[in-house]
Amino acid sequence: MKSKIITFLLVAFTIGTYGQEFEKGTIITQRYDTITDVQVKKMSDSKSLLHITYIDVNGAEQSPDIESVKCYTRGEDMFCRIYSSGEMILAKQLAMGEKLNLYERDNNGSKTYYVEKVFDEIIKVPSSNSKFKKVLGEFLSESPQIADRIKSQELQDIIEIVNLYNKG
Repeated sequence: MKSKIITFLLVAFTIGTYGQEFEKGTIITQRYDTITDVQVKKMSDSKSLLHITYIDVNGAEQSPDIESVKCYTRGEDMFCRIYSSGEMILAKQLAMGEKLNLYERDNNGSKTYYVEKVFDEIIKVPSSNSKFKKVLGEFLSESPQIADRIKSQELQDIIEIVNLYNKG
């Protein structure tokens, strides 16, 4: 009887640990192959841009070269390749809208944001306040109300700016 209880507890503990370390996801490769119903290992955002480990439908652990991955989901998070400054980089998608998308790249605690006009250009959001208001104000000039609020420093939160732009 004790061995059955111990076995049951061991199985329950293993399932609980497995559920905490992995989340359901989908992977799209650079060749546009789609790998569905996988369990993607949870890692910090900065590590998620460099490595991916998942358990496939057969229960085997896989660690493909991150360069072969176009985008992937892990639970509610989505990581996509974007084109910036002449290179393709992996970034976490924070907002997806009809007009703008927002991406974040976490490099060991240092966060860089990218704003993309849907089906158009993408810019790296400047970190200095003076460049932020100038570059973003000009980039979003199609919406004069938002651009003016950015230039006057009334709007400074990039997530709020993207959400307002997508609503308007």
